[in-house]
Amino acid sequence: MTATRTYRLGTAPGGIPFLGNALQIFRNPLTFLPDLRHRGDLVRLKLGRETVYMAVTHDVVQEVLHNPRVFDKGGEFIEKMRLLLGDGVGTCSATTHKRQRRFIQPAFQKAKLERYSTVMQERVGELVDSWHDGQRIDVGTELSKLTARVTAQAMFSSDIGAEAIAEVQRCFPVVWKGIYRRMILPVPLMHSAPTKSNKAYHEALAGLERVISEMVAAYRADPRKDRDDILSILLSAKDEETGEGLTDEGVRDELMTILAAGVETPASGLTWAFYLLGQNPDVERELLEEVDEVLGGRTAGFDDVASLPYTTRVATEALRMYPPVWFITRRTTQDTTLAGHPIPGGTSILFSPYALHRDPDLFHDPNEFIPDRWLPENVRKLPKNAPIMFSGGSRKCLGDVLANHEMTIALASIVARYRLRPVPGHTIRPVAKAELTTGPLPMTVEGRG
Repeated sequence: MTATRTYRLGTAPGGIPFLGNALQIFRNPLTFLPDLRHRGDLVRLKLGRETVYMAVTHDVVQEVLHNPRVFDKGGEFIEKMRLLLGDGVGTCSATTHKRQRRFIQPAFQKAKLERYSTVMQERVGELVDSWHDGQRIDVGTELSKLTARVTAQAMFSSDIGAEAIAEVQRCFPVVWKGIYRRMILPVPLMHSAPTKSNKAYHEALAGLERVISEMVAAYRADPRKDRDDILSILLSAKDEETGEGLTDEGVRDELMTILAAGVETPASGLTWAFYLLGQNPDVERELLEEVDEVLGGRTAGFDDVASLPYTTRVATEALRMYPPVWFITRRTTQDTTLAGHPIPGGTSILFSPYALHRDPDLFHDPNEFIPDRWLPENVRKLPKNAPIMFSGGSRKCLGDVLANHEMTIALASIVARYRLRPVPGHTIRPVAKAELTTGPLPMTVEGRG
């Protein structure tokens, strides 16, 4: 890469003693990070006392993604995510990733995707049946309930019960918030103090642990072979070389990883999609035309996805503009170079899908909601691997196809029955924590009968 082009090394502005640029990222990340492209292709920042580097432009981000043994999972975001996810496939090191991926890969085969899509079809049908014309809902809350139920049923073939699902829904936002604080403000004393927020974080993490451990124990005590779910796949998986299976801790880590990805990512993406549809009536009109022609008011299923290309493009464009995983970190395993510049071993490397997706050198009119930018003829004009909403390289998310299917099925099924109308006077401010969310998004349910 660096043999044909010189890449700029810059320094982020506005650092302050002791915290460096941490407060800028914490308070205003969605402006601060995209603006760093004016500083360089690779930009030096300070997080606390640590010097870190942000890969800003497409080529430099790809260099990080396609050298996973040098730019390994690590840095503040990953290290704090390990508080929740342990050593699962999303956070493990490059040296064990291939082994971890083999354990969980069978859960994402095509036949399994069909089953999970059927679960989404059933659960979204129940959701829209529970709404009525004129009802005001918080879209994010409703869709988080939906994806929590879908993910739970995919993980556990038997219903884990309303209490357990409610515990997951209650705990996840609190844990995400706590992890983000620990990532951006790396001051250990701040997070060990007996404050209300720290207490809530530890209680929420314990709640998630309890749900997982109880289900693993129940399955180990009753190892039936007829369960068709992710937990059974993990418990029966064996290492190809040693013949050993996952420990309870290993199963717990993978289930936590699936919960994190399966609950928050599609719920956040769908919430943004409905917000954007409310702001773009021409897009909504075209979406409704396709959905009405294909579904005629019924709930979508797995076989309908291929007939809903515009719906899929709407979902993809929502993920481009507001990728749930908006901020990612790596750590160098040795002295190396990045964008032609020397980087010491043990250095944190940052990159932001949100910032990259707002780069006008990569996407034309990047702040505009344009689903047709994902038409095949337009995708071919983009640099290879331009969208990174599911990361990239060998560490690309295993559940990307599943997330796209679930979002298409849910989006189509909801708009087949209802339009979600913005509440007059309500404005949103994107909330960039461990996931990029809309914050509260009240909308009015309008029946299309």
